[in-house]
Amino acid sequence: MPPMTPLIRTMLQRRTMSIAARARAAVRNFEPHPFERYSTTQAPQKGDWAKQFRAIGDVSLFYFPSLGLFLGWPLLAEMAIPNL
Repeated sequence: MPPMTPLIRTMLQRRTMSIAARARAAVRNFEPHPFERYSTTQAPQKGDWAKQFRAIGDVSLFYFPSLGLFLGWPLLAEMAIPNL
């Protein structure tokens, strides 16, 4: 057996990368850095607050009556059958 030089020891201890690990590493290279600086030549887009409030209003038209019915069914049942 050859003598254990640091190079041979490193080669023997190195683990082979699995296909999944290689795929993850490849995908990470395509992902932009989360703190990437945006170009200064492009102005940021303004927020469309009317669209946001409209979406919240549309959702609340379904949410609040459904929530009232879901939480208020015992009261409705008591009023429908008063002598139980």
